[in-house]
Amino acid sequence: MSVSIDVLMPLPLNGEGVGYTCSSLVKGMANPDVHITVVTSRCRLSLPSVEVVEVLPAWARYVPYRWVKRRADERLEEAFLARSTPSQAQARGAYLWPSASIDAIAALRRRGVTVFREQFNCHTGAAKTILDDAYRRLGAEPAHTVSERTVDAEKRILDAVDHVFCPGPNVERSLLQYGVDPAKLLSASYGWAPARIASSRRALEPCDGITALFLGSICVRKGAHLLLNYWARSGIKGRLVLAGAMEPAIKDKCAHLLSRDDVVVFDYSREVGALYQAADVFLFPTLEEGSPLVVYEACGAGLPVVTTKMGAGSIVRPDCEGEVIDPYDGDAWIAAIRRLAGDDGLRRRMSRAAGERAQSYIWPAVADRRRRQFVDILAGGRGSSAAGIAQEPSP
Repeated sequence: MSVSIDVLMPLPLNGEGVGYTCSSLVKGMANPDVHITVVTSRCRLSLPSVEVVEVLPAWARYVPYRWVKRRADERLEEAFLARSTPSQAQARGAYLWPSASIDAIAALRRRGVTVFREQFNCHTGAAKTILDDAYRRLGAEPAHTVSERTVDAEKRILDAVDHVFCPGPNVERSLLQYGVDPAKLLSASYGWAPARIASSRRALEPCDGITALFLGSICVRKGAHLLLNYWARSGIKGRLVLAGAMEPAIKDKCAHLLSRDDVVVFDYSREVGALYQAADVFLFPTLEEGSPLVVYEACGAGLPVVTTKMGAGSIVRPDCEGEVIDPYDGDAWIAAIRRLAGDDGLRRRMSRAAGERAQSYIWPAVADRRRRQFVDILAGGRGSSAAGIAQEPSP
């Protein structure tokens, strides 16, 4: 039996953020027996293996998205429901990135369509607890947007869907903590593309000492304030490079650390490969994540990674591809930074391990595992829990 998967992606498919992750998965999942349709607001990518339905008219696909977002939102679910009709010849799944209205999910379930949700971050209840605590420690007003209303709305969605893809073990743990049925949870991962991190351009001149890299939003959620503190206290020779959009709270509370001569800050650059190639280690004390793409890419670039359980996902193992440390254990972070800075052999060993481990997480391999999970469930193969656990590379 062939399988049809209808994907609801409200955000534009433009090669960035969640849209990049979604497109990287679906284009690798499609094959002659698995037909994939993506219903989205607009698409600027070439996805020849996938049928793409853009709900915005042609004129609205090239103007600033904020001008047409409301128009897209009004049309997305109607267009999606119009496609999601099961047949005897095909098993059909609806794949939500990450949600739809409760009414739309109920309509899909009444039609016999199996509904999957992509949980690309931790449960919002867990995220709110972590972030409220982080801002309190920093002495700043919480700048996140997670409210009790958000948490309640997510609970209703999680109760309504059939299956939830968890791209990292911390996502899965957070859902279990908040009472989601374990039988719904499907263990998964994200990945990386070698072409995305390839570069012939030099991003940085050589320096005396190591180059440590942090890539992503320079924000409280990703522990940027902690890293700046640990770097300053480590006293090592080298430089810390941060590349990304900076949250005002970091700019305000960490001004004295950002002004150090051994700290370099860049606005986010599309050519991330040059930054990876210029670095010796990747430092990422993130507090809350789903499955951070920058960690897969850093491993792919052969960088030892020092991160947290949230950042490590299933790819970074302690004393193998790097180190996995509690974000608030400053002494352990400082010791790890000093150890990697002072031991070329350790960096080489972890670099080799990271590069080798990353080969199991290139997007085609990840998409192949995800396709098999869909087929196992939709075509009536193994049970959902087995399908969710057996696909990822072994620890």
